[in-house]
Amino acid sequence: MKTPTQNTSLKNYTTFKIGGPAKFFVEVENEKELKEANIWAKENSLPIFILGGGSNLLVSDAGFDGLVIRMNNEKLKMNNDTVSAGAGVNLNSLIDYCLKNNLIGLEGLIGIYGTLGGAVRGNAGAFGSQISDFVKNVFCFDVKKNEMINLTKEQCQFGYRESIFKNNPNLIIWSVDLKLSVGTGLDLSIAKKKIKEIQEKRWGSQPAEPSAGCVFKNIKTSEFENFLKNNPDIKLPEKFLENKVIPAAWLIEQSGLKGREVGGVKVSEKHANFIINTGSATAKDVIALINLIKNSVRDKFNLELEEEVEKIGF
Repeated sequence: MKTPTQNTSLKNYTTFKIGGPAKFFVEVENEKELKEANIWAKENSLPIFILGGGSNLLVSDAGFDGLVIRMNNEKLKMNNDTVSAGAGVNLNSLIDYCLKNNLIGLEGLIGIYGTLGGAVRGNAGAFGSQISDFVKNVFCFDVKKNEMINLTKEQCQFGYRESIFKNNPNLIIWSVDLKLSVGTGLDLSIAKKKIKEIQEKRWGSQPAEPSAGCVFKNIKTSEFENFLKNNPDIKLPEKFLENKVIPAAWLIEQSGLKGREVGGVKVSEKHANFIINTGSATAKDVIALINLIKNSVRDKFNLELEEEVEKIGF
């Protein structure tokens, strides 16, 4: 197997640019290397963490006391309306590949940082679509059995920013089959126009500074109804009422936290659900600001924000 490196800094492997070292670190490109890395971790009694593009992730200042496995399987294969893609494929590169091959559907996810594996694990979504809308099946690695298994879309147990992979650390996404639509000339023109519009919207509303992406989940379904009952005097924008969704960014902004700083981190003034690294941030700073936000929103709205960002090494 590839020999893992020791004390590899994870800071530059995350979009937040924060975090200590991995005790051991290895990059894998095929199934054999993944199996060997898993066996090696078991033999050395080490926990493992799977690293993709490093977005939506906060690494402890102390790092991770185990083996970090970075997924570099980036194979892409098309069969009619289905694309088979490795978990290590960059999500935006995948969307570009699909369009070049006349396949449409993923346009709403353009601009989401990270890999396909990470997107499926967290059921990433934006602008009215989520990755699970297109998943046909997922080929994954069972850590306990040290073998590959295939799960149907139903077996993946997708929910809002949830999946079986997020709740079962013994299942590692290796590749995904996505069922898309074959586009005509007009369909492709519409898809390309949508991508351009979304990119312009993201550039105009999201910060350029290092961040993990959105920190908190939006408020939906039963939580939305509870919010209305508990806050009868608050007038929500009409679009919130129509969609029955309250963006976490709105709650944070209404709590007067836009621009609030703690140490080297700050609530973005462009988008309040982004915490940005102003240059010298630590994970400790991020946790302190997250707690400040949660407490402030709870005090003002009697509502508990739930983190979307994943924490490791804490």
